Amino acid sequence: MSLAPTAPRKAAAGALALSERQRGLLKRFLREWIFPRWRQLIIALILTGLLAAVTGAYPMIIKASFDMLMKDQTGTLHYVLAAIVGATMLRSLLLYAQTVEINRIVMRLTTDMQRVGFAHLMTSDFARLSRETPGRLVSKLTNDIGFVQTAVQAALNTAVRDTLLIVALVASMIYLDWVMSLIVLCVYPLAALPVASLSKKLRRVAKQTQDELGGMTSLLTEKLSGARLIKSFRLEDYASDRLNKSFEHVYKLRMKAVMNRARIDPVLEALGGIAIAGVIALAYWRIASGISTVGDFMGFVTALLMASQPIRALGSLSGRINEGLAAVESFYELVDEKPRVVDKPGAKPLAVNNATIRFEHVGFAYDGSGVQAISNFSLVVPGGRTVALVGRSGAGKSTVLNLVPRLFDVEEGRITIDGQDIRDVTLASLRDAISIVSQDVTLFDDTIGANIALGRLGAPQASIVAAAQAAAAHEFILAQPQGYATEIGDRGLRLSGGQRQRLALARAILKDAPILLLDEATSALDTESERLVQEALARFTKNRTTLVIAHRLSTVQNADLICVMDEGTIVETGTHLELLAADSHYARLVRSQALVAAPAPQVM
Repeated sequence: MSLAPTAPRKAAAGALALSERQRGLLKRFLREWIFPRWRQLIIALILTGLLAAVTGAYPMIIKASFDMLMKDQTGTLHYVLAAIVGATMLRSLLLYAQTVEINRIVMRLTTDMQRVGFAHLMTSDFARLSRETPGRLVSKLTNDIGFVQTAVQAALNTAVRDTLLIVALVASMIYLDWVMSLIVLCVYPLAALPVASLSKKLRRVAKQTQDELGGMTSLLTEKLSGARLIKSFRLEDYASDRLNKSFEHVYKLRMKAVMNRARIDPVLEALGGIAIAGVIALAYWRIASGISTVGDFMGFVTALLMASQPIRALGSLSGRINEGLAAVESFYELVDEKPRVVDKPGAKPLAVNNATIRFEHVGFAYDGSGVQAISNFSLVVPGGRTVALVGRSGAGKSTVLNLVPRLFDVEEGRITIDGQDIRDVTLASLRDAISIVSQDVTLFDDTIGANIALGRLGAPQASIVAAAQAAAAHEFILAQPQGYATEIGDRGLRLSGGQRQRLALARAILKDAPILLLDEATSALDTESERLVQEALARFTKNRTTLVIAHRLSTVQNADLICVMDEGTIVETGTHLELLAADSHYARLVRSQALVAAPAPQVM
């Protein structure tokens, strides 16, 4: 009896010759994601055991029916027929219940993995999120998790259900005729070597496929988000060619996996044919000799045929497991990456007085660039005042703004707010004290009201309306089909640039943070939109510490202080008139139209 599962288990074990790293990954995955669900697994195991028991009894019923037929005991036929129908119905119900329970476990597991993965991304450093395209990150949470789902499903259904089915059926075979059972048990271990070889190939292909799927998803996201450019420049063929190459590569990798998997079944099928031929030859002799009955033979063949499908499933299990392990490795690479911008032990909430920002000899370089983006940068932004940063592209202006809310951490020097090093205070309190409005407005596919309310979640409708009025957005919102309840589409594409900008400003006004960072918030607006936004900004920035980047004179010339940046450091400071009179860096920027004059009223 103990020999029964040896053949399929040896085949699977040979195929799953895992490296030390993969064994570690598998143990960790089982410990963190499978074992905590032990209650559900026990229910599934009970259902699986009952299913195997009923399945194992089926060949016995077939044996009894043929024995009665050969002995012409038709008087008890109705009992046999009732047993066949009853066993079939019970097996069907158990199969349904077991399938639903297994899928419930798997779906919950993979959904929880997606939640954990996304939550980790949301707490990751901004630098980490910028390192990979959104498409590749999406692929990790969809395509890769899909491979995990398939592998876990196969493992629970095949490694558990099919193994128990094989045990029950082989037990029936041994009970019916142990001699013929030996033939079968000697043939199937021959499949171990070819299955192991094919599984190694599947493991390599799985990793390549997952990498390529990430690239394909990234390209799809990129091209679909660039639809305006593609249509305007008639780049449809170019975009299609780029995607078609990726589609074709994924197709070839998937077909390679299909062909490797497809070779497993024919190997097992051929071996099964050899086993059946041997069984028939032996059965003919044993029946003729009176050792066995026709019922024994029919029951044995029924068990053998019923066992062939789960045996084939065990043969292809290793391929699914290897694909799943490659995806698990990708998942753990994601969630194991520790953020570097975190609260220092003992960090205290930021205490804001007048919100004076001080940069003291700040230095910073982006990972892998080898070039200082900011070098020896020193600046004081007095509380309640507006300081403008100007300079040519690449001067380091946006980097300075990103350092204030600790999207990146300074590498040299320090930044303080009211004398408190921002690395010594909690991230939550620091970012609560800062509002950001940039040229690239981030809006979600939700209502206008919901997008404004992101400034302060749970804000009452009256506060949302007041913020919209302060941002000169109330009138255009009321003109929308459903007012504040109007859905604005992906990234707010149903709104104009000026309208999107005013919603972003309304969101910042609703947050009412003491520090405001403006990153070229009006540079892409038309004259009328700029006028409205500038008027709203003039009201909102009054007595509020504001650090602004702009390329328009209308935005910077009324700032309390203008700082000219070049190659990551400040080269000139002063007011608009003082800098023009100095006839140096700032004056050259104005003359070269790096700072663009606009006809909008200069209200800032």
